[in-house]
Amino acid sequence: MMKWFRSTKNEDNFSNLMSWSKVLAERKNIEGLRDLIRIVLRPVQSEHIRDAYIKEKHKGISELFWNESLGIQYIIPGIEKTLADYIWSDECLVKDKSIYPTLNLASDITLPTSWHPESIVLNLGKIGEGKPNGAFQQSSNHSVMLSYPLGIGWVENGNHSIIQGILRGEGQVIPTEVHDLSKLIELIKFDGVNWKSTVSEKNLGEPRYVEFGWVWEIGRLILKIEESPYQSAIKEQLQI
Repeated sequence: MMKWFRSTKNEDNFSNLMSWSKVLAERKNIEGLRDLIRIVLRPVQSEHIRDAYIKEKHKGISELFWNESLGIQYIIPGIEKTLADYIWSDECLVKDKSIYPTLNLASDITLPTSWHPESIVLNLGKIGEGKPNGAFQQSSNHSVMLSYPLGIGWVENGNHSIIQGILRGEGQVIPTEVHDLSKLIELIKFDGVNWKSTVSEKNLGEPRYVEFGWVWEIGRLILKIEESPYQSAIKEQLQI
């Protein structure tokens, strides 16, 4: 099995983080938990923006395709599906786009990757208020997949212009897809290293970055405080 780069190997970090998370959860401070997710994921975001600039051409870090990056590799007990099968099913993919939120590139976590040899420098200094190409505007080329309650916008297309929006602290994107992971969070837990089934304790793989496991468990705390805003749409899709 491929071993991904891990930004930290100290499992005590996970324990300490969850201690602070539980303090926020006990106070029902959902926005505090979301801010904590931003704190946890900002280094991952920065790494995927920076890496291509410190590596030889074509040798930068690979993109964050979210089903691969989560690293849940096996049939999931309780739904008997793979992650890829489940996330695009009616049980997970929210089809009512009228209820999709707007992501602020200055504050919300979107995860783009610098990868294209030309685009790496093409957009720098060009996109933004008062810049040659003007303020960031979402187009059909900008594709972001939002996973709730993790608060992660996984960038599929438009990486470099989205990066420029992040750097300038400007711009908004509406996700092209929203996936509600509430059911998965019931069935899968992160133990600090691996994904485990809550049904069978079976090892289901490991995330590309431990931070994805950390925010998974913070998401669990969020779900204990609020019902997913997408559940009514999911139930309608399933005709429950």
